[in-house]
Amino acid sequence: MKSHQTDRILRKLEQEAILLGDGDSQFTEGKYIGIDKNGNKIKPPRWRVDSKVIEFECGCRGERIQKLYGKKPTDPIIFDGLPEQAVYDFVCWKHEPHMNKRLRLDGFVTFKDWKEKRRPLLIGK
Repeated sequence: MKSHQTDRILRKLEQEAILLGDGDSQFTEGKYIGIDKNGNKIKPPRWRVDSKVIEFECGCRGERIQKLYGKKPTDPIIFDGLPEQAVYDFVCWKHEPHMNKRLRLDGFVTFKDWKEKRRPLLIGK
């Protein structure tokens, strides 16, 4: 048997959704690119990879490097140990404070400081 109370709650939620929406309760397409074999929705990756760089949707970017010299645990390396690995060369304003905090563990004040002094040694330039 169906609950009338549930129907009332659903109608109320539908009305509120229409009132808060853009006009005639138009729906936008979800940010999923498909469904995997287990029935879970697949989200698109948050990054773009090409032959030279990895760029995240926030703006952070790394140069792809095959061989690293004297790697330390505090070095900002993307996909460490994988064929797509890259070393950061730009950090967005949102992630810069956390990056600076991480690099302070190795004695650098800012990402800019690390980029000028440590990054060339790490990538062999």
